Amino acid sequence: MKILLIMFCIVSVLQLSATIINIPADQPTIQEGINVSVDGDTVLVQPGDYQEIINFNGKNIVVGSLFLTTSDSTFIESTIIHYGTNSPYVVRFDNGENSSAQFVGFNLSSSSKGIHCEFSSPQIKYNYINVSTYGIRCDSLSAPIITNNIFENANRSIQISGNSSPYIFRNRFYLSASPVAFGIFVGLGSPRIENNMIISENNSTTTGIEICWDSYNVLIMGNTISEVVYGIKISGDTSTDVINNLIYNCSKGVLCYESDTRFINNTIVNNTFEGFLCSWIYNPEIINSIIWGNSPNINYDAQISFNNSCIEGGIPNNSIDLGGNTSRNPCFMDSIDFNLAVFSPCIDAGKIDTTGLNLPEYDFFGNDRIQDGNGDGISIIDIGCYESETITDPGYISGTISLSGGTGNIEDVNVGVGAPVHPDENGDYLITIGTSASPYDVTSWLDNYLPQTISGVEVIAGEVTENINFNLEYYQPETYLEFTPDSLFFITQTSQDFKIKNISLIDVNINALIFANMTGYFSYYPYNLPFPQLLNPNDSLECLINIELPTQPDNREILYDSLFVITDIGQFTIPIIWDSSLINDADDNTIPLSGINLSNFPNPFNPTTTIEFSIQYDSQIELTIFNISGQKIQTLAHNEFNKGSHSIVWNGEDYYNKPVSSGVYMYKLKVNGKTKAVKKCLLLK
Repeated sequence: MKILLIMFCIVSVLQLSATIINIPADQPTIQEGINVSVDGDTVLVQPGDYQEIINFNGKNIVVGSLFLTTSDSTFIESTIIHYGTNSPYVVRFDNGENSSAQFVGFNLSSSSKGIHCEFSSPQIKYNYINVSTYGIRCDSLSAPIITNNIFENANRSIQISGNSSPYIFRNRFYLSASPVAFGIFVGLGSPRIENNMIISENNSTTTGIEICWDSYNVLIMGNTISEVVYGIKISGDTSTDVINNLIYNCSKGVLCYESDTRFINNTIVNNTFEGFLCSWIYNPEIINSIIWGNSPNINYDAQISFNNSCIEGGIPNNSIDLGGNTSRNPCFMDSIDFNLAVFSPCIDAGKIDTTGLNLPEYDFFGNDRIQDGNGDGISIIDIGCYESETITDPGYISGTISLSGGTGNIEDVNVGVGAPVHPDENGDYLITIGTSASPYDVTSWLDNYLPQTISGVEVIAGEVTENINFNLEYYQPETYLEFTPDSLFFITQTSQDFKIKNISLIDVNINALIFANMTGYFSYYPYNLPFPQLLNPNDSLECLINIELPTQPDNREILYDSLFVITDIGQFTIPIIWDSSLINDADDNTIPLSGINLSNFPNPFNPTTTIEFSIQYDSQIELTIFNISGQKIQTLAHNEFNKGSHSIVWNGEDYYNKPVSSGVYMYKLKVNGKTKAVKKCLLLK
């Protein structure tokens, strides 16, 4: 394995032929040392507290602390330059300085602004920059190299504008508790942002990296971002590639607005709100990426393309499925680095053709980015930001798969410990796997068939564990979920218990609960319910459906809505009804149906239906019809009825004897002035 040592202390080699100007021995201040220097000189600064403003004045020289010659980082801390809290920039590159101009090894503290670059491209490295507003600001076609610095407490540690194109790599950003804090903010430019670490105290308005407006050719690669509120925000018509980053433990991992950004080989995990939020009509691509353990994983109102990615709960509805995606657990080895276990389904499961993906040469651990992770002799990139090393002691698992019932294709079956393989036309398969984590659980699955797992399979290096055979049974139940109640009748301003139970034999992911009517009358609790919600067989999700009572419901006695339950096996619709005539019956929490037996037949109907009900005592009966907007359109009965069973025909007409249009209607039964039941019917013409 190749190891890339990212060191904070690296000694710059001074050109022996250049003049070294010592501060304060040769000149009393740093600026006076710069003034007497010529291109190629070095201004070497002794430890101390220097209160001055520095301008390189177009000179391509090196200005450094004794860290430059010793690699001793204590000289960074002890060589301080500042100019008060309300000062202009402490260091300026404003006159076309090139990469031969270097600022190395200083402590910029107790100032308002740190370093300004305009029409210049210096090297800024190994500094501790602790200022209140801008750490480094790049304006007007600047292209500095910014590396191995530590930023702390700035509102904007690095600001990029004016078509600047800095190279920002191997820096550390500690975002402050200020009202608004950015690690890197790109207003207009094309930076390369690589191998940085960004972290904060997770206060309310911290952002790791924000790209906005008309930035172009932006590359965000190999960064670790954690504990901030917004990991990466991209908005506007930007051209951005986000590659090989780890974004974890933030409030929101990635926010993408109005952008066709490509997200390649990223791991976005354990963010407390959205993992990936995408909106507007643009079409970002997610390739070879892991989005897992977020709440929810993906929130979107745009069409997203998914290619060879690992998405908890599966890819969302209306997405573009380009193949190779999985919803299996990525099997992280820990919750610190989130690298992959040897049996991860993400190993060797990325996109085979990586042409044009602009991948780095190495992953976070310094491993070659594309390796043969499962030892089968074929090098394929892993999903996520880590690459597993080639197995050196592989063992093998073999067997035969058969199908019982259905019309499934045996060659479409998935079988595996980690990344799945497919059997041949005879159902035979062979898995190559490392032996370090033996024994293994081997799983086989196919859509519309019950998955099967064989546990405790021993694998020995160089040997084949044979006869691990599967027989998958066809399974297509009439329904997967049971809802209690199956219709929600609200009669007071209190809440209604609601339960979703998985009555199938397979796992079901609930991806969202959405109300059809956006009037704001209904909501569910808990409000921050994380999605997807995984329901194993016989598991239940319990919540409350609340009503926010309208002050003026447009003279409607009934409000009708639908709750859409979006799952990975389809969409379910639950009708919701609020009856304003029962608002004062605060002691009732459900409509008593006992002894009423209200129903209609046929349903759907055209043009007539018979409504049947039964009552236990002689009673005053009112039977009314409402449209979907809750407006009363017909009264079928309003008089005394004897106890027993009764039926009344509705001919599909309103008060004015005009036929109503096709659609959903509700009929309400009142007994002695109190509503006893509300049901819906469907008129189809």
